[in-house]
Amino acid sequence: MRSMEIDRRAFLVAAAGAVAVLPSLGRIARAADAEPLYASCCKTPDGQFAVVILDAAGTVRRTELLAGRGHSLAMDRQGRWCVAFARRPGTFALAVDRASGTAVHAFETPSDRHFEGHGAFSPDGRLLYATENAFDDGVAVVGVYDATGGFRRIGELPGHGIGSHELLLAPDGRSLVVANGGIATHPDYPRAKLDLDAMEPSIAWIDRDTGDLVERVDPPAALKELSLRHMAVDAAGQAWIGCQWQGDQANPVPLLAVYRRGEPLAFVDLPDEARIGLQQYVGSVAADVTGRRIVIASPVGGTVLTFDAASRRLLAKEDLVDGCGAAPFEAGFLLTSGRGTLLREGGHGSERIETPYSWDNHIRSI
Repeated sequence: MRSMEIDRRAFLVAAAGAVAVLPSLGRIARAADAEPLYASCCKTPDGQFAVVILDAAGTVRRTELLAGRGHSLAMDRQGRWCVAFARRPGTFALAVDRASGTAVHAFETPSDRHFEGHGAFSPDGRLLYATENAFDDGVAVVGVYDATGGFRRIGELPGHGIGSHELLLAPDGRSLVVANGGIATHPDYPRAKLDLDAMEPSIAWIDRDTGDLVERVDPPAALKELSLRHMAVDAAGQAWIGCQWQGDQANPVPLLAVYRRGEPLAFVDLPDEARIGLQQYVGSVAADVTGRRIVIASPVGGTVLTFDAASRRLLAKEDLVDGCGAAPFEAGFLLTSGRGTLLREGGHGSERIETPYSWDNHIRSI
């Protein structure tokens, strides 16, 4: 595997320089007491791929076109950047300055890498970490980009697995948690899953300064075909992991796990009806604003499940055709569908709003 440490001298030089921007593209403004805003990738009514800023009523406030289909987004804690990543095996990303609405940076992976669709910022917002595939070597890497210098790529860290997907900043702020789906892919076969017999799913806890592996947990051997894909952290600092089963579809396997550092994966028991409704596929995981409730969505099964994080008890089940995107909203969640539906689910029931947009897999609160 090719591994490249962060070029720290280059980073310091970049940090001292001015950030290059493109001409003004308008401004997003909202009062402190206004309805929250969200970002999502989508297909627009005229058939173009874009990243949009929208409110919880489905009103689109801003649209930026993408070079192709997008997947997920990363937000820094400082409130400046919204970065949209290409869907695998895309190589582009777009960073929108959400604080001023005036700066946009487009950047790409090296020619022997492609994005896996997810990323996360360092606590100070200076660095962006993105899951990538080193496809010639068949291994996962984490690309490191300088947010203070036009998102120039300044190095990479080993992903300590195969087929990385979602990446989170760990609660300690010093580490990254990477869900390695375990499936080999190659851009010559864009959406094909290669050599499933050799799957190696894992969760890797990585030192984000050195790239050292702090801890790795794998599912039991009987579940080696369980691809670990999406994650959210609850109020107790546990990672909830949504899974996608690649084996015999008739097998009644667990599709939701909980990971706490220093412990093996713990699988959440689901009632048969709820498990079957997921159709062996969890497409997203999100925590509410308190971290006390967790939601998972399956676009394949058209099912949304909500859990109490402390007891791991199933609280509610709702149907949402092609539903996948999930983000916190008031006392509950805002969920999106590839059919254009927004589902607002909370303490006062649920409400559906129809839009002309085909929403992609993820939505993030900004």
